[in-house]
Amino acid sequence: MGDVEIPPLVKQIVRGLRGLAFLATILATSFMAASHERAIFPFDYKADYTDLMLFKAFLGANIAASLYSFFFVCLPPKSLLWRLAIVLDVIMFGLLVAMDSAAIAAAYLHKHGDSQAFWPPICSQVPTYCYRVILAISIGFGGVFMFLLIIIISISVILNPLLV
Repeated sequence: MGDVEIPPLVKQIVRGLRGLAFLATILATSFMAASHERAIFPFDYKADYTDLMLFKAFLGANIAASLYSFFFVCLPPKSLLWRLAIVLDVIMFGLLVAMDSAAIAAAYLHKHGDSQAFWPPICSQVPTYCYRVILAISIGFGGVFMFLLIIIISISVILNPLLV
């Protein structure tokens, strides 16, 4: 079975989606890295993304995805590395889904707390911090959606000759 010929329009769409995925993941990274705030009343508290390992993992996953997206946007069309793209796209998609989901769970704890674990809600004391965290996670899910579209398009291009 020979190579699958990918139409030029599909290549441009996928490259554009990779660019949007890069933009979303780099924005999510920057918003998460900028999320810190200090509250003095009713108690002295400094909220920072480094307080939770989940947010550090979210940051790391988005950095990895943005570097990966940038690499594949800049990759020449004739490179043999494109053969690995669909596998790496699925890996990045899984990594981003896992980290975004874990980060949204941690953000939920920040917002609502957990009385059984004696974890008080902190978003009323540090609203800017919570806003940036939620914004970073929301933009991160935009990157997840871009990777999902890339995977769907890539799989449909690969399977199209088999279905015709």
